Amino acid sequence: MFSSGISKLDELLGGGVEEGRIVLIETIGELGEEIATNFVAEALKSGENVFLILGRSRVRDIKKILKSRGVEDETRLTIITSTELGYKTVDLYKLYTISFAIRQEAKKNKLGSIEILQPLLILHGSQKIYNFFLDVVNILKKEEVTGIFTIDKKLSKPRALAMFEEQSDVVIEIEELLKWLKIERGIRVKKNPLAPHTDFYELKITKDGIKIGERII
Repeated sequence: MFSSGISKLDELLGGGVEEGRIVLIETIGELGEEIATNFVAEALKSGENVFLILGRSRVRDIKKILKSRGVEDETRLTIITSTELGYKTVDLYKLYTISFAIRQEAKKNKLGSIEILQPLLILHGSQKIYNFFLDVVNILKKEEVTGIFTIDKKLSKPRALAMFEEQSDVVIEIEELLKWLKIERGIRVKKNPLAPHTDFYELKITKDGIKIGERII
């Protein structure tokens, strides 16, 4: 089982995420990417090999989050990016370079966090990226690698989201909800093979990271 590093979220997930599952985090802004990085941090601290694919210059931010989550040793982490010098790279305009990189990393890692669906959708369109997603899911499942994907709900069409959800084992949704004339962030497990879907719970951002509070609806 892979932990999110957030006790309440692990509880909502039925204990965590099983090995070999595909997780889709439907996010607003970069909140989902921070949750994905929590999964990466917990896997690294457990001694697992992990790969991370970033679509923009976020390596420094990711490393800062990992350090704040107690990751001191990054020797088990492989970072692949389209923008940073000094790391393995992929070309977002050439999907085969990404598929090839994932295929190689799936042979030697147990978890992969892939944070490039959003820029790929902008560059290539939903149908082409859905087919790419299917290919990647098959690669990860063949090697029993857990895959964490993030997608921004506000920048994605509902039909595209539904397509990605269908091929995912676990769907975690972040939403902005109106409560007593006040906007609150909520999080729920929308799809999960280990437990029923959940209601929304309050999502709090603190100096120590993400916290989940009381049930909202």
